[in-house]
Amino acid sequence: MSPLQESRAWFPFGLGREDAHTRLFCLPFAGGGASNFLSWRTRLEDAGVAVAPLQYPGHETRLGEAPLHAWDDMLAALGEAIMPQLDRPYALFGHSMGARLASALAARLANAGLPPVQLIVAAHVPPDLPSPALQAIGLDDDAFKALLLQYGGIPAEMSHEPAFWEMVLPVMRADFALAAEPFDAVPGAYPITAYAGADDRHADAKSMAGWRRFTTADFVLREFSGDHFFLRSADVCAALNTDLARVRSADLHPLVSA
Repeated sequence: MSPLQESRAWFPFGLGREDAHTRLFCLPFAGGGASNFLSWRTRLEDAGVAVAPLQYPGHETRLGEAPLHAWDDMLAALGEAIMPQLDRPYALFGHSMGARLASALAARLANAGLPPVQLIVAAHVPPDLPSPALQAIGLDDDAFKALLLQYGGIPAEMSHEPAFWEMVLPVMRADFALAAEPFDAVPGAYPITAYAGADDRHADAKSMAGWRRFTTADFVLREFSGDHFFLRSADVCAALNTDLARVRSADLHPLVSA
């Protein structure tokens, strides 16, 4: 695959508005794809934020590719995809597994002298706590399906379709293997904002407050109505506009808001 093809694979929906001040790279949850963030473009890009959702191998537009199972392989691939696009200030947003990947990616890019202006993590506990994905280790298919249904992201009408599970299970197995991998995390010098769903049984606001331990800069915790997939119902864009504008203006104040 040529570098241009590789870039198009990771960013199948492009990099957002060319004249935007800040680029927001969005990393999906386990089993999720880049299309989940396309609706943000209307509201964020008018505020000067280019929304650039990433597509993992094996997901959505990349169904013909094998999903990545190894943590180091995924991080290396993400870094190679993002590095050429760092032509302006950028932030990282990750949901669930994507939050874990975004955290490690932010540290890697910062070590290369290219830190984000902000790391925004949603629906995942901080990296010094056990990953909820560890529950999936050793489960047979039926038990793994039951675990996935507990997260609430799979439509009920699809849960009875064998063809759906045949397509989804290999990708979800790979993603949960990634999310279960431990990694060494150290505090970064960039601000962190944590978004929690009030009814999220896997990463509530109390546990997500622990992300404060991973920044020497400012920290914000926001709680939204909804469960693990609160992004689908809550007005997250209003909060993103506020948080990214705060960084752009350099008017940063430590706070915890509900």
